[in-house]
Formats: sequence, C-alpha cells, structure tokens
Amino acid sequence: MPDDATLLVVESVVPAGNARHLAKALDLDMMVFVGGRERTDAEWRTLLTSTGFEPPRIVPTLSSVSLLESSPRRSS
Repeated sequence: MPDDATLLVVESVVPAGNARHLAKALDLDMMVFVGGRERTDAEWRTLLTSTGFEPPRIVPTLSSVSLLESSPRRSS
C-alpha cells in the first residue's frame, strides 16, 4: 500500500454506555452464532494503529455502520 493510500472500512462501531444501539445487537449475534464480535471505537483505534496505520477518523452515518478512514503510518 503506498504511503498516500487511504484505507476505508465500513463497519458497525459499538458505542459506549448502556443505550440501545443496533451494533450491540449485532455484537450479540456475532458472539452467539460465529464466535466473533463487533469492535468499539477504542478497539478499532488499537487494531489499526498496531498494524501500521494512523489512528482512524470515525464518521458515524445515518445507518448502523460508520466509516473508518485511515492511512499508513509514515516512517520518519
């Protein structure tokens, strides 16, 4: 991936707190049916930065998914 590339991820981001949100229902479905899970904002940031990307810009949408935008971390 070139240094000037942009990574776009379209995913549900589980919000903090106890308010209802579709991402929380999807998280439960993932755990029960396939042993996976949806990620929180902090988990996405950790995942992307630990794999060589800048911390993502997370843009909520009117749907149940968010857009996560990141780019490769530039070497100094």
